Amino acid sequence: MAIPRRTMLLAAGMAAANAPSARTQPAAWPTRPLSLIIPWAPGGGTDLVFRAMAPLLSERLGQPVAVLNRPGGNGTVGHMAIRTAVPDGTSFGAISAQLLTSPLLGPSPITWRDLQPLALVNVDAAAITVRADAPWRSLGEFIHYARRNPEAVRVGNSGPGGTWHIAALELERHFRIRLTHSPYAGAAPGLRDLLGGHIEAVAFSAVEAKAQVESGQARILAVTAPERLPGFPQAPTAIEQGWPIDLGAWRGLALPPGVPAPVLARLQAVVAETVADARFTGFMAGQGFGLRYLDAAGLTNFLAEQETVYRQFFSG
Repeated sequence: MAIPRRTMLLAAGMAAANAPSARTQPAAWPTRPLSLIIPWAPGGGTDLVFRAMAPLLSERLGQPVAVLNRPGGNGTVGHMAIRTAVPDGTSFGAISAQLLTSPLLGPSPITWRDLQPLALVNVDAAAITVRADAPWRSLGEFIHYARRNPEAVRVGNSGPGGTWHIAALELERHFRIRLTHSPYAGAAPGLRDLLGGHIEAVAFSAVEAKAQVESGQARILAVTAPERLPGFPQAPTAIEQGWPIDLGAWRGLALPPGVPAPVLARLQAVVAETVADARFTGFMAGQGFGLRYLDAAGLTNFLAEQETVYRQFFSG
């Protein structure tokens, strides 16, 4: 039986009234390019990790992901740039230990609780590295010289509150020596000064000195890990040489506060997929970076735990 035209029009009208309008449906996210903020200078470990990640994130999100370096203030400039970004998920950035340690050193405009944790990506051990032509072939020889020449050894590190600065301070404290600390906004300028003879050693991660070590320009005296690193089997651990330390830097991602939950979930899923991408894991393994993934909830717990560890260090 044919359906009267009036009935068809009425039914169509009711369906249209009950269907969500284009105006009320949430737009697909993201609809514009994204920014990945790096609080350090180009060329350092943090920069390398997230520059490798950016194009893979872009593939999955369908929008360009621009890497923006915002060095300064021992990471504070970049961390503040993340905090003050528009909370729509299109601006996010790298976080590291300085986000936790800066408030412990004095007044700070930002703490990790001012950001929305997104994911942990990487953990690396520190390495004491010198030029290949340096007179020290072991950590013991380095310590012997430093003990006989107080403050004569200049050690490049990430500046007050950074993990690499803590590594250098612990080296001083354990062996009762006095070093001269040279802060840098990233590993790359510190390594340039090392090779140029402006400083005698650096305390950055092993992977950040990988190119210099493999080219024969630099030598690692010790890594602050329980076991020798797979990418640097010839580099002895500090523990092997009488320095009982297990200290590593970590790198994660965070968003400004107030990002909508669906956007956070979408971006978290994309980061998880990217961290598991064979191209990213291959890059990390090839460069010697340690890989460790935690989601937003896991990173939140990790930050609280790390804060307790650093608080104990600075209060002790």
